[in-house]
Amino acid sequence: MAWHHRYTQQRPEQRFVHVERIPVPGVSCPACDSTDIRRYPIANHLGPRMVTKCQRCFEVLALDRPAEADNWPPFRSVTYDWEASPSERAGRDLAVRTGSFDRSL
Repeated sequence: MAWHHRYTQQRPEQRFVHVERIPVPGVSCPACDSTDIRRYPIANHLGPRMVTKCQRCFEVLALDRPAEADNWPPFRSVTYDWEASPSERAGRDLAVRTGSFDRSL
């Protein structure tokens, strides 16, 4: 996929846009033992992420930065994969030290 395809998209044909929650086979939830585990894109305070989550108890099993193949977000800044600025890294480090968000992110 060329870089400009993320900037030149057509209007959606369907009236309502939805997200497909893709089943993750062979994984069970450590909190409730459910096997209904799904992976799907979300908007997060740290930016776009792909979440792997139990659909029964909503336990988050993984929260990852999306790969290019995930096509999330559907529009992506040319600078998305650039290294974070020193001030952004300092803000994230401070958030980790003060416990304002989960350290596993």
